[in-house]
Amino acid sequence: MESHRSALEELETIEYEITQRIRRNPELVKLSSEVLKNKKKRPYKEMLLQQHEIKRFTENYKKRCKLDEDSTFPLMSLDEFDALLQVIKEESANSIVKPLSTSYSMGSSKVTILSEIGGDLTLRGMFSGEEFQGKCLDLVQFHEQWLQLSTDKVGYVQYLQIFDKFGITDDSVTKNSEYLKYLISMFDYMKGFLQRSLPLFELESFITEATERFTTDNLYCEPCGRTFTKKTVFDSHLTGKKHLKNAQTKKQSRDFKMYEFLIASLTTGVLAETRKNTIDNTIRRMALSERERLIEIDQLAQEEELSSGNDDDDDDQGEQEEHGDGQALSFNPHNLPLGSDGHPIPFWLYKLYGLKIEYPCEICAFKYRGRKAFNKHFTEIRHAQGLKAHGIEPNEMLKGITSINEAVTLWNSIKKQQRDEVGLKENAIEVEDEEGNVMSEKVYNDLKRQGLV
Repeated sequence: MESHRSALEELETIEYEITQRIRRNPELVKLSSEVLKNKKKRPYKEMLLQQHEIKRFTENYKKRCKLDEDSTFPLMSLDEFDALLQVIKEESANSIVKPLSTSYSMGSSKVTILSEIGGDLTLRGMFSGEEFQGKCLDLVQFHEQWLQLSTDKVGYVQYLQIFDKFGITDDSVTKNSEYLKYLISMFDYMKGFLQRSLPLFELESFITEATERFTTDNLYCEPCGRTFTKKTVFDSHLTGKKHLKNAQTKKQSRDFKMYEFLIASLTTGVLAETRKNTIDNTIRRMALSERERLIEIDQLAQEEELSSGNDDDDDDQGEQEEHGDGQALSFNPHNLPLGSDGHPIPFWLYKLYGLKIEYPCEICAFKYRGRKAFNKHFTEIRHAQGLKAHGIEPNEMLKGITSINEAVTLWNSIKKQQRDEVGLKENAIEVEDEEGNVMSEKVYNDLKRQGLV
């Protein structure tokens, strides 16, 4: 009876403490009530650690429930019951019982937000540098494996865009045992990444549901190894030459398609935003100089330790908040100027980079801080779209021009020069007709088509 009472007390404590954490930070649970959305945003690292802590709570909860179900009360007489009760009272009187709430309650955010149960949790070593604390995927090793399997030698950024487009890349990939190992290792990596970055996500349920969807899909063609979304397209495919040939000569391995389906289900579902962040972050890092990369690495190393603000009533502490585009602001209590990567930098470095000088661009309708950002923007999408809005195609000769009138004038001059070059090429070759008239090859061909020569 005491074990049952203790189990129920622990279950109630876990439920209460999980509720307290969600009330403090509704972002811990994606499907939390909209009523709680007006709460102050918490640092990303604090939120991730608390999610891992809640995961540990739920595991303890399930274990307690199972032990409680497995245990049974032995049959005993009233005298035996009274004797056992007396023993329990004597033991309880001579022992100091530590309240369960002290083990599960949140700590002070000035020191650590974690409870005693989750006090050993840390993000140190949990993610690689490429994973940015669980915000991005690290598929570098899989890109290297892909280059060994595929005839398409694509770069890393392009690989991030096509690695789950299996129907498009089928023709360029050698599907053998190495390809199956490649799929299995990628799927295992994504499962491990989800367990680290989204500990509260029901991964096993998702995989089970996706596997059932794959096995029970009526629009899956086994000989061709393709899945169709429309019944009409599937029916017409069954009568096609390619399907009939595949049905007679070969049968693709179902393992290939199953792992491809599971990977695509993850990347288009729960990992869709993470995959987009990976592409954006990779492009951003490729544009950084070696010095900027070193500065970023140093900042990431300094952010290994959990840094959180005070409780709900303390709003004066600096705290990381999420932008609309998903990028986090760095902790900046001294109001230092921000560098090109969004992180605070010292004033001497701010002046060295010339970030206090603004360079306006009339074409972009934007002002850039620092010569480096200004020179770089001529190759970015914003500037190209600004040129196209004025009927100008991006051209290397237009680099450095910020005035709309100058750009239009130069573009008209470039087009005239291009037309003149085309005219010179067309008139460079001269021919003679039967009567001895000399003309350009273009004029001769036009007259010949009309039957005049």
